[in-house]
Amino acid sequence: MSIIKKMQEDAGQVSLDYIVGITTFILAFVFLYNILSSLLLPFQFNSDEVKPLADRAAAILVESTDGLAASATSPNIIDKTKIVQLNTDLNSPSTYDDKRAELGLVNGNLKYNLNVSLRYFNNSLYPNSSNPLMLGGSIPDEKTNVGQTIRMVYLSQDSKQLMLQVKVWI
Repeated sequence: MSIIKKMQEDAGQVSLDYIVGITTFILAFVFLYNILSSLLLPFQFNSDEVKPLADRAAAILVESTDGLAASATSPNIIDKTKIVQLNTDLNSPSTYDDKRAELGLVNGNLKYNLNVSLRYFNNSLYPNSSNPLMLGGSIPDEKTNVGQTIRMVYLSQDSKQLMLQVKVWI
């Protein structure tokens, strides 16, 4: 009789304690995972960060007379002499950093890389004699997140419609 009485008092309690304990542990683990992943989120880089920078650099280049624009009243019409100068500046190690700063790609210790090219609509480079007229800056790696903007421009000296391709990455 005492065995039956003992079984009635605590027989179901062990499995209930186990379920409550495991559920509490799993919920605590899920909560900890959510908190830690949100803390590390600002340190993740992706192309969403560099796309606006590429847009801004392209806008400065084609719409400003400090960039490639022939005049302030006619954006997207670019000047060939300014293109040659930009190409020289981007391919020279001494002026590359200055040009990045002018385009807003230097922010404290963070310096974004830049590549600018002038292309036909079939994506081939626009030539100047035997070399490309505009292919300046460093070349991104294949695994790098790159923000890219393409602007349609008109090269007034050659009467050509072309694409100005601006790539920015960390």
